Amino acid sequence: MKKAARFVANAELMNEVNRSTETVTKNTATFSSSLHDDDYYHLTTKTDQILGAGHRESSYLISLPNDRSNADGSQVTLHFRYSKNLNFKRSLVTVAVNNTTLGSKKLTAINANNDTLTLKVPKGTSLGNSFVVRVAFDLEMNDQSSSDNSQTPWAEVNSQSKMLVKSQRSNDLLLTNYPTLFIKNETYNNIAAIIPAKLTTDDFKTLTNVFNLIGSFAKSNTGSIQFYTKQPHKQTLANKNVIVIGTPENNTMIKKLNPHLYFQYNHAFTGFKSNEKLSIEKAYGKTIGTAQLLRSPYNDKRGMMVVTGASSQGVYLASTQINFQKNIQQYTGDAIVVDPNNAHYGYRFKKNKAIDKTLATKRTFSQHSQLIIYLGVAVIVLLLVGMATFFTLRKQGLLEKRRTDDK
Repeated sequence: MKKAARFVANAELMNEVNRSTETVTKNTATFSSSLHDDDYYHLTTKTDQILGAGHRESSYLISLPNDRSNADGSQVTLHFRYSKNLNFKRSLVTVAVNNTTLGSKKLTAINANNDTLTLKVPKGTSLGNSFVVRVAFDLEMNDQSSSDNSQTPWAEVNSQSKMLVKSQRSNDLLLTNYPTLFIKNETYNNIAAIIPAKLTTDDFKTLTNVFNLIGSFAKSNTGSIQFYTKQPHKQTLANKNVIVIGTPENNTMIKKLNPHLYFQYNHAFTGFKSNEKLSIEKAYGKTIGTAQLLRSPYNDKRGMMVVTGASSQGVYLASTQINFQKNIQQYTGDAIVVDPNNAHYGYRFKKNKAIDKTLATKRTFSQHSQLIIYLGVAVIVLLLVGMATFFTLRKQGLLEKRRTDDK
């Protein structure tokens, strides 16, 4: 079954098969190949030609793995050529990423057949995991008004043009980073799902919703998902990214997690009780469902998603907001409440959004390293000036004392 599942999950293999059936044995190679070339992303796979005088642009989409975003140190290297019938005093190329201009270069006759340009992305520029590189040519001819089509200026972006993208995993324990915190290298990141032992129709629909979104972010089949119907050992929970689904009645782990929930159950576990974010009427608390993104109580450097309600219907309601990207992107906090009338609300409870607080501190220092160096130098200069002033005043004081003693 594992081999067959891996085969079906491998898009490359599935695209290669045009038969109605395929026999998968233990000897069938089913692992997916590498999905990207380290940190380099080519702008185009073939020569891209730009024709005509004036301002002309070409755009190139760069998509990183969904669990990563750009970091400092990225740069664009452009390989290009252009016609020699240009007014080189007024012709240039400009490179931008989204709305951030990286720089420009004047075109020259001597480099027309083989020109290059390397530009760095400014430090601190946030691009996310999908962005557009824009290459703009301003092409002007020597005699623009009297030229004909045979003299039309042109430029070409070579297939060697690429972008070096330094990237990092997002460190936010918020719904804006869900489900990518459960994804690593475009596959399932060691997930443990604790589910009810006996699944109802609503439970099956809930599971479908939860893993529909996670599955859409996974592009490889080499990851790991394990399902448990009882609470695993604490060491297992500490080493895995945990998803807990169910009611207090059909999943005992919900009861044990109750003190850690943002929306907690009453003492009888028949419904949710009010908190600082939402006043919950007793009967209403029995009908709603919640999806809560917690800091794992078993490992403070991991997240835990809890999808729960007092009934299986409530659990399903909560799952309807985490099944598609268009739904989850409505929420910027760490908890969702959904009621039977399809009214849904988002809340944020945790003050520190970092998954790994130590990593967040390191990244902050790294982003402001230049400022810290300047401040350090300024402090040293002030100390030196202060010491020089002190010794100067002290020396003058001693001289004045000697003059007084001489008198």
